[in-house]
Amino acid sequence: MLIQRLLVSVLTLAFLTLGASAAFAAVDAKKMEEIKTLTQELYSIKMQLIDKQVEAGLLEKDKAEKIKTRMEQRQKRIEEEISNGTFKGFGKKRGCGHKTKNSQSMLQFAPSPTY
Repeated sequence: MLIQRLLVSVLTLAFLTLGASAAFAAVDAKKMEEIKTLTQELYSIKMQLIDKQVEAGLLEKDKAEKIKTRMEQRQKRIEEEISNGTFKGFGKKRGCGHKTKNSQSMLQFAPSPTY
C-alpha cells in the first residue's frame, strides 16, 4: 500500500515536471520584445541617473565611466540573450539582506544601540 502511494506520487511528480517544462519552453516573441524595450528604457534611465549624480557631485566622473562601461556590457549581454530567447532574468542579487562573507565582520563593528 505504501509502495503504491510512493509510486503514484513519483509518477505524478514526473508528469507534472515534464508538462511544466514543455509549457515554459514556449517563448512568446511579442513578450520578449516588450521585455527588450523595457530593459532598454531601464538602461537609459540608469545612465541618466549616473549623469545626474556626477553633476551633483555625488559620484566621481572616472568612477561613473567605469559603471557606465559595465552597464553597457551587461545591457549588450541582456539584449543578446533576449534575441536568442535565453533570457532568464537579471540573476542573483547581493545585498538586500542576503548574507555575504563580509557581513559578519561588518556586524562586529556596528555600534550597539543605547536605550
